Amino acid sequence: MQDPSDTRPANPRGTAATAADVELQAALCARLWDSGLDVSEIALNVADGCVTIEGAIGTLADREAVEARIRAAGGVREVVNHVSVAPDRTGG
Repeated sequence: MQDPSDTRPANPRGTAATAADVELQAALCARLWDSGLDVSEIALNVADGCVTIEGAIGTLADREAVEARIRAAGGVREVVNHVSVAPDRTGG
């Protein structure tokens, strides 16, 4: 359950197939939000431990960091990264 004082969305977009996938998705979303990376345009879809990442992020390094954080989480069997790098979204 999300703390009412926490204004971050629990998961801006995404789907999960089973209760275990829902739990994994919530843990991954928290991990990403707590990373300090701008993941506001990232969506996670979880099915049987396979995580598909979609959306856009500002730099290639951030794209790789998102994938690495997801791969390091327990319960992740596979990662499919469809995140595009869109430098203009960083305000630069």
